Amino acid sequence: MTAPTSLKSASPQELARVSVVLTDVDDTLTRHGQLASTTLAAIERLAAAGVTVIPVTGGCAGWCDHIVRAWPVAAVIGESGAFRFRRTASGGLDVHSVRPLPALREEQQRLLAIAERTMRDVPGARLAADQPYRLADVAVDHAQDVEPLDAAAIDQLIVAFREAGASARASSIHVNAWFGDHDKATMASWVLEHDLGLDAEACRERVLFIGDAPNDASLFQRHPLGVGVANLAPHLDHLPCPPRWLCDASHGEGFVEMAEALLASRR
Repeated sequence: MTAPTSLKSASPQELARVSVVLTDVDDTLTRHGQLASTTLAAIERLAAAGVTVIPVTGGCAGWCDHIVRAWPVAAVIGESGAFRFRRTASGGLDVHSVRPLPALREEQQRLLAIAERTMRDVPGARLAADQPYRLADVAVDHAQDVEPLDAAAIDQLIVAFREAGASARASSIHVNAWFGDHDKATMASWVLEHDLGLDAEACRERVLFIGDAPNDASLFQRHPLGVGVANLAPHLDHLPCPPRWLCDASHGEGFVEMAEALLASRR
């Protein structure tokens, strides 16, 4: 496994070819749930420079609806790849999901039953506050509105979901669980191909992903132009394929650092 190098070592010529930024949200754009004005401004400056920005998050559908309507982004992928939201020319919302929404809602009820059984054995765990606003998956809070759970408790939650036949991964704040083999990377690939018309070769050269947590592993593995914000450093040993570069700054400040590098490469 090759350790990431500093983003400062990235070739400006290579960065200048980037036309799409896929970005995680929690603790990549935000810090403790807060989005700084400087981070939002960096997204806006990228968009103004012709760089398509697409958040890819485990966050709930309600949060994604807000993001795609209020932020300067082209689309948003939510609930660990269950769907993509984007605005239509008339201002409406276009939804693409991995399966029909009624089927996803039925699966979600089964996941909730698994979560309720599992949380009885993990003191301190509870459903995420945004669970009522989710369309497809289940999120168990391990560090957002509860006292942070230790690694053993988080692993216990993940194992319980997987033993019940679900997929499960930990973000910096939640354990997300869903049925099916989709993830952030598979939906991102669909969006890059069907919404943006990029083939595999173009994606390797023109798409950059930035993230902060082990549940971003599939995107780091799929996209050679991978960047970790500095708070990813403690998790590098848990990534089968680490990002190519690491920011000096953490959280949203790291995203701003990456954006500045991309914008500078165009100058």
